Amino acid sequence: MQAKNLSLLFIVPILFFVGCKKDEPDNTKALTGAVLGEVLYNPYERITPADGNISIPNTNTSYQNNRPYFPKCFGNAGNTKFYFFRKTASANNKKLLINFMGGGACWSSNNCFGKNTTTFFNFLNDVPDLFVKVAFQGILDAGNSSNPLKDYDVLFIPYCTGDLHIGSSDVATYDDPYVTPDPSVYSHRGHDNVLSVLKYIQSNYTQVTDVVVAGQSAGGYGAILNYPHIRKVFSDGTKFTSLNKMSLVADASNGAVISGFFSGIVKTKWGSAQNMPDWVVGASYLDGSPSIQDYLSKITTAYPNDVVGQYTAAFDSTQRWFFNVMGIIAGPGSYSDSSSYFGPGDARDVADLPKDASNTPSNCNWAINANNAMNATTGSKYYFYRAPGDIHTITTSDTMYGLVSNGVNFNTWLKSIISNGGSPITVDCSDGSGSHPCTDKNFGSNSLNDTLGRATSQDSFDNNKDLYETCFGP
Repeated sequence: MQAKNLSLLFIVPILFFVGCKKDEPDNTKALTGAVLGEVLYNPYERITPADGNISIPNTNTSYQNNRPYFPKCFGNAGNTKFYFFRKTASANNKKLLINFMGGGACWSSNNCFGKNTTTFFNFLNDVPDLFVKVAFQGILDAGNSSNPLKDYDVLFIPYCTGDLHIGSSDVATYDDPYVTPDPSVYSHRGHDNVLSVLKYIQSNYTQVTDVVVAGQSAGGYGAILNYPHIRKVFSDGTKFTSLNKMSLVADASNGAVISGFFSGIVKTKWGSAQNMPDWVVGASYLDGSPSIQDYLSKITTAYPNDVVGQYTAAFDSTQRWFFNVMGIIAGPGSYSDSSSYFGPGDARDVADLPKDASNTPSNCNWAINANNAMNATTGSKYYFYRAPGDIHTITTSDTMYGLVSNGVNFNTWLKSIISNGGSPITVDCSDGSGSHPCTDKNFGSNSLNDTLGRATSQDSFDNNKDLYETCFGP
């Protein structure tokens, strides 16, 4: 979806409400005004940070001694200025949700500038601020009485850098068909943007007792990768004297990637080596054998009292699709376009095989690797929720209130992750009852899924199978 089309989502409701007849009754005018006011009311305040410095105690030398940061977006038209959003639930609120927005990733001319679209959200400045209120529900929906985070203040960190919120580079060179001369230099400053939010927290949220760090898709990676930095900010006993509990909720960010992703893309393209928290992962982390599984395990070791929850659908279509894009770009071919907004989010045409748990992209390898990684992540307070189906992300959709896996409601599980005194458990659809507990619900509507009645792909469908039968069967 292009930026101009997304803007129409906000214009159409306005035209509907103001397009009234001249002789309408006064009460209709009043009602129209009230409804229009509700539609246009934005509970989120925009905050635009300047370049600055931050000191985070008990970290490495760089962070302890006024680490500089330079908040900005990628640098293409409509995507230059970074800002974040604050929603205040109550004065002097002691509960805070820090939410990282998702939106793909970018590391090559092939997917930073495709023929039709890119693979990341690259038009932050072109959409109205209301997009946060309109597009994100679930844990951000303060109007839903079932939302366990409805009473939390929210700091919403938009995504505009294509680097999983962890980059600090101004030297990435990509061929941009819309700019002359070419190639052009762009910025991956996602981590700098996060540091600007942390500086704001140091001045405005010293009273908090309960903090939840969450993110969806690329934002889930942002929440994971930046969690040690956030945790150290709140560990500053001179500023934050009442902290009671911190939780991490990573949604649809399972880290099944091609070989060389961390050492090549994260380190080289995004300039993230300087941003690795060596107080948690050790020195030169990106030169070793990094993985999201390992990173999370190191978090649970460093902060054993913090509860970490990880969610995925067993056959998340968007994660499978991105895994495939990685393979195309790394191989002899080139990825140059996609059918819709930063990717189709539909991997039904991706090959199912191989299913050898290698880093060779396929539908089955993504599903097997994601499952293996969650089961191998360590920590006495680490819990995962593996849902059936292929729907990408859950926590910013109100469908989270009705989702069930192995008899456990997702919202009930989420409450146990973030609540004091909760008793969280690991939930796995493959332990459920029925003939197809990992595919028979929570799947996207397309001709293949709808015909079979389960989450499938073209390869599996041709053999009258769902994806679980293909990938985990004999």
